[in-house]
Amino acid sequence: MFDIVSVGNATIDAFICVNGKVKKGNLLLSVGSKQEVQSIFYSTGGGATNTAVGFKRLGLRTGILAAIGNDPGGKIVLRELRKEGISTRLVSRLQDYNTAYSAILTGFGHDRIILVYGGATRHLGEERQVHWTWLSKTKWMHITSFHAKPKIMEKILGFAEKKGISVSFNPGMSEIKLGFKKLKPLLKTIDILLLNRSEAEILTKEKNVKKQLQKLQVIVPLVVVTEDKKGAHAFDGSIYYYKPAFKIKIADTTGAGDAFHSGFVSEIVKGKSVESALNVGTANAHSTIMHFGAKNKLLTQHGIETFLEKHETKRTKVKKTRITST
Repeated sequence: MFDIVSVGNATIDAFICVNGKVKKGNLLLSVGSKQEVQSIFYSTGGGATNTAVGFKRLGLRTGILAAIGNDPGGKIVLRELRKEGISTRLVSRLQDYNTAYSAILTGFGHDRIILVYGGATRHLGEERQVHWTWLSKTKWMHITSFHAKPKIMEKILGFAEKKGISVSFNPGMSEIKLGFKKLKPLLKTIDILLLNRSEAEILTKEKNVKKQLQKLQVIVPLVVVTEDKKGAHAFDGSIYYYKPAFKIKIADTTGAGDAFHSGFVSEIVKGKSVESALNVGTANAHSTIMHFGAKNKLLTQHGIETFLEKHETKRTKVKKTRITST
């Protein structure tokens, strides 16, 4: 029996620290040139593996539903998941596709460029059927973007609804591009929706975060919108929550969203408050972006407590605004 199963991408990530200049939002690298890089660092990544590790380190019995290739990259993914104590019973090992791969260009500021090869992750549920019996043995599912065909996402969400499994959902751009009209029936089946501000703007056509939250909360009981350096917002229909960001030195932002989501959702799974979830999610995300790698600095419960003791101030405490009925 699982407390939670993470659904989505499983990748091999190469973090490449480059010396390029940035001009008007573009990284300038000369075509035909040979560029020396400062460093290169390899890790496993993808929304499913990142959040699965986050959940497990915070004490949840965790499984993962993802597709990998029958290749060296796939073996690395499995080895790291098992090392963390995560069940891999639901991982599909595909013969016809290689494990997904990302080359992450970083080192030129607080952002990055990610080159993505979808590989096996785009074919979840095709070559091998999802092991539905094992998937039914969970209380929660956390669904991240897996760039597969919408049909498998619809099938998984339908299965969760039928079995009474609670769902948190962090759609990626491949899902968001379906548009609000197509996503709305799927959103009605979930319990928590997690987006960043730009994703929420695309879906709602609203620039104001409160308006984004209002529009989405009509459909989903609890909506969370993260806003980079400004912090994170949540709305449950009665209270607006705002958690300011901590002041820290950023090394790389890759994995920040997944770290926040695993921290936030883990608290809700444990029956804790939205305020507590915002604190844990923010601490987990900030720990991650202070270092390279999407999961190597994900925190344990003790680590969360230590981080908050060190960085929490009056300025960063959660602000709550109750909505009064008229």
